[in-house]
Amino acid sequence: MSSQRDIPKLNYAVITGIVKRRKGISMTQSGIPVLHFLVENIVDSYPGSLDTIKAEIEVDIWGKLATDFDHKLHEGDAVLVEGRLAHRKNKDRAGGEHYKTLLRARRIELMEKKERKA
Repeated sequence: MSSQRDIPKLNYAVITGIVKRRKGISMTQSGIPVLHFLVENIVDSYPGSLDTIKAEIEVDIWGKLATDFDHKLHEGDAVLVEGRLAHRKNKDRAGGEHYKTLLRARRIELMEKKERKA
């Protein structure tokens, strides 16, 4: 049986999908630009299936990449995003802890949109 310490420390993810929502560019307290958006990915639940699974993935772009894509990235755009997973822990008003995983982009590519067949 493998333990957690035996798993390689590789943190790399690639996703594709459609930009469903995006916020304007913001600045951190130290002046670093950040662009936040939501990517929707829809895949067959298994090959040949008529059932699909829809996942929404939060993405952050930081620094120069954020400023480069601020005016290029729009809702409805098809994207390929590479980066590393980041984890956030927040507390709600009642003191409950909530965890969120998002993709911190290192590279983003706008893809051609393919027409869906009816």
